[in-house]
Formats: sequence, structure tokens, C-alpha cells
Amino acid sequence: MSAEGNNAARRALRLLFVLQGHVSDGLRLKQVAEAMQTTPSTALRDLQTLADEGIAERLPGNDECWRLSPRVVQIAVATQQEFARMRARTDELEQRYMRDPS
Repeated sequence: MSAEGNNAARRALRLLFVLQGHVSDGLRLKQVAEAMQTTPSTALRDLQTLADEGIAERLPGNDECWRLSPRVVQIAVATQQEFARMRARTDELEQRYMRDPS
């Protein structure tokens, strides 16, 4: 990956952390740019990239503010569900192997 591509990827990841915790009110572009210590044009380009991928979105009714999209929560929920399946499988194995053989 080129240095520019690497920088863009790092900015995208930082952007996820900047937007976290702002689902209801979102953040204005200027706030995002300041938090990322970058220019508003770079922040907007990064936000639009995340939006294109379904990760960020403009706040409905307030196009000036951005937030993480529900897709991010869906990823977290899918991970939690996988952990629950793994726990159930482990519990089943434990019950099978820890039963009294008599």
C-alpha cells in the first residue's frame, strides 16, 4: 500500500473514533476536522468515503452533521451473536464432558 493509501486508511480509522458517541446529534464538519487535526476538505473527503461504504452518514434533517451509520452497530451485534454461539457450544461441550459417568 502506498504512503498516501496508508494515510487515508489511518484517517478513516481515526474518523471512526471521532464519530463514536455522537449518534444522536452528530458532529459538524468543522468539529470533525478539528478533532482529526486536518483540513475540512480532507475531513469531508474521508467522511464521504465512509458514507460511500455505508459506515458514516449525514444526520437526517441536519445535513451539516455526520454520525456513524447503523452498519457499525450491526457489525458489533453480529460479533456479540458469534460470541453467544461460541459460549453455547462451549457450555454444551462442558456439560457433555463433565457429566458424572455413573
